[in-house]
Amino acid sequence: MGPPTKDMVDHAVDESDDVDSDFASTQKQLSQKRRAAKDSPAVRLQKAIPCHWSPNTRPLTISDLESVIALENAAFTDPNHRASPDKLAYRLTTCPELCLGVFCTVVPDQIRSWQVETLASAKAVETDRPNGAVSVLLAHIVSTRCCGETITDKDMGFPQDWRARNGRSTDVGHQESGRTVAIHSLAVAPKLQGCGVGKMIVKAYLQQMNSSGAADRVSLLCQDHLVAYYERFGFKNKGPSSAQFGGGGWHDMVFELSGPPKTPF
Repeated sequence: MGPPTKDMVDHAVDESDDVDSDFASTQKQLSQKRRAAKDSPAVRLQKAIPCHWSPNTRPLTISDLESVIALENAAFTDPNHRASPDKLAYRLTTCPELCLGVFCTVVPDQIRSWQVETLASAKAVETDRPNGAVSVLLAHIVSTRCCGETITDKDMGFPQDWRARNGRSTDVGHQESGRTVAIHSLAVAPKLQGCGVGKMIVKAYLQQMNSSGAADRVSLLCQDHLVAYYERFGFKNKGPSSAQFGGGGWHDMVFELSGPPKTPF
């Protein structure tokens, strides 16, 4: 073969430029992936919790009230958007099966520098456990039932005399015959926000409600900046809500439940 012509040399140079460009593009993508991995929810969670992360998800009860109040106050910076202690007590007493919490077992002596709002109210894992381990609430969902597809101000309320009613029904608050689960509070400890804990409890809750077959849908109210967040779980934005709780400005979000798998005969 003879010496390369000018056209051949030009062509070779062009290919080299393409290779350099592809290499640079690949390196840029790898660099972006490494940066993303360093700032992933899993990495942020490891930094946020100074102990082994082994979450326990279980229904809430009235015995969790003190921790639920502390978490509600910490997670909602606008006091108007928080449920009052009495309202939380009503919901945890009336329909605890619709309320869910994410807990983590910690040994207080091993995390002296860790500050989380629910640590002070955490209950002992076992009465006589030598290391004094406690179960700390880090996220919760508090809900009731309602009869409509979306949540109204009556659904957001509760009967002021609920303790004296002894379970007698009223048109305010929890509606036992309702087929819509109304989420009133999704709260995550501020230190753990952005660490995937909210995603974990929402997914677990939707799966639990769907498997139970006890409801047709799950509904909630959210502000503009959270619409896209809930849409990622499959909630549909039904538009501005008529509810004026906490000053209004809400969107109605609805997640339709398909129900448990049908068992063939």
